[in-house]
Amino acid sequence: MVGLGVLILNLKNYAKVLGDGAVELALEAERVAGRTKVEIIVAPPTPTLALVASCVKVPVFSQSVGPAWGEKSTGAVVPEAVKAAGARGTLMNHSEARMTASEIRKAIPEVHRLGLRVCLCAETTSEVTRFARLGAEFIAIEPPELIGSGVPVSMNRPELVTGAVSAATRAGFRGRILCGAGILSGKDVRRAVELGADGVLVSSSVVGARDWGAKILELAGPLK
Repeated sequence: MVGLGVLILNLKNYAKVLGDGAVELALEAERVAGRTKVEIIVAPPTPTLALVASCVKVPVFSQSVGPAWGEKSTGAVVPEAVKAAGARGTLMNHSEARMTASEIRKAIPEVHRLGLRVCLCAETTSEVTRFARLGAEFIAIEPPELIGSGVPVSMNRPELVTGAVSAATRAGFRGRILCGAGILSGKDVRRAVELGADGVLVSSSVVGARDWGAKILELAGPLK
């Protein structure tokens, strides 16, 4: 959605969103997306990927792909399975599911071949520079020490956000830069946008909220 920001909800494997909880949260995300016109992407627990994708119209992403490929890949989340489940993309290289450089270079063309989008996570500005030419639609800068900390990167490490935006621009990145780690409130999102980010990647601030719809609306507000 040109001109609007992006909000990606990584549900991880929190107990509240295992099974039907993932569907309930995704439906709240869909309601907010319809109201705000912000692109909201939901990445549910892997076992519920197909279920969630069948219940909502907002884009659903896998939380990861790999690490093995092809039909003989027991336990791996292969791009073909992600596509068949109804997902429209995948997160890749999250700090909790890091990939090697060779795995990333192999995975992105495989994912794109199937028409899926990629949100590639980076921990440093140097990684942003290296990743900028790989063709991902999104790059999310997330310092791992702040993930789940309640300490928002946009407030406490603003130079990392601006540095990521600058590094991506210098490297000719044509996608959208997101930031994550510790993002709790609409104020945190607004600051991220002021620093040049196109959106945010969040997790516990939404899953742990008492009112999912209200929290998603709060975070989406500054992205309109």
